[in-house]
Amino acid sequence: MNRIIVMAKNEVGVIADISRALADNNLNIETISAEALGDEGIITLTTNDYDDALQVLTDAGFKTVSDDSLIVRLPDEPGALAKISEKFKQADVNIQSLHIVDRRDGHTTIAISTDDRAKAETLVDKGTVV
Repeated sequence: MNRIIVMAKNEVGVIADISRALADNNLNIETISAEALGDEGIITLTTNDYDDALQVLTDAGFKTVSDDSLIVRLPDEPGALAKISEKFKQADVNIQSLHIVDRRDGHTTIAISTDDRAKAETLVDKGTVV
């Protein structure tokens, strides 16, 4: 899953400006999360058209980066995340970001960005990759 990460000032209206820029270009936000880090904010999102959304946000003056996340479905139970993160640790694969995308029906879907996606894919059961 390709995610767009927007780095912006932590100020009133940033999410409104981002969502308006996308809406004005008929782009739908599929997932979004925002986090304030002091004076800065990080907004992570996915859309129905990654390439167009990245271009629209860049043209609108937002500082954007992207990553290709590995999407994994785990049992929603204590220790499931510990098991997979321990595999990454033992293989010396650094988790750069991790987000819980969804929790339902006894499963948790997570998005993991690493410093070595190819290696990370070998560490998870093929049946868990979404």
